[in-house]
Amino acid sequence: MKTFLRLIELFSRVSAWACGMLLLASTVMIGVEVILRRFFGLTIGGADEISSYVLAIICSWSLGYALYHKSHIRIDVLYYYLPAVVRTLLDTLALALFLVYTSMITFYAWDLLHTSIIRGSTANTPLQTPMWIPQSIWFVGLVGFTLVTAGMLVALIYYQLKGDLLSAGNIAGSPNVSDDDKTDNSTPES
Repeated sequence: MKTFLRLIELFSRVSAWACGMLLLASTVMIGVEVILRRFFGLTIGGADEISSYVLAIICSWSLGYALYHKSHIRIDVLYYYLPAVVRTLLDTLALALFLVYTSMITFYAWDLLHTSIIRGSTANTPLQTPMWIPQSIWFVGLVGFTLVTAGMLVALIYYQLKGDLLSAGNIAGSPNVSDDDKTDNSTPES
């Protein structure tokens, strides 16, 4: 199971790094666009459109990393007052509902992509980008996010069935203040 979790972490980390590089490239492109417009009266053309595609793509591709590293917002006012067994059951319920949610988003993203392909939709901009191009990259990111969510749920249930509540809590439990102070990039089961 540890190897399985390391693969999930590797996928999410590589995705996050790729998102960071895309965001950096988009930022440089916008910066160059601003400088060209200001000082030379020139434009790259489409920088705003491309940057909006990049934003949607990096959101979908980085969600798995955020989930794996417990960066999504959680309300845990009573969480730490509950017994460990109840906490892991609530973690399982939360992750299962999250999987339902991500599956629905991914399903409807596929519906949107499929419709764009069938209709041959293009952006209503000077670039006239075929919409299936950015939508397919966005969709694959959502599929990856759904797979990371499913993989973490499987690992959580595995550790619960083994009776290893500590490892289960490390996978999906709410982070506490001491977790926020950690600066290492360890996997959840360490």
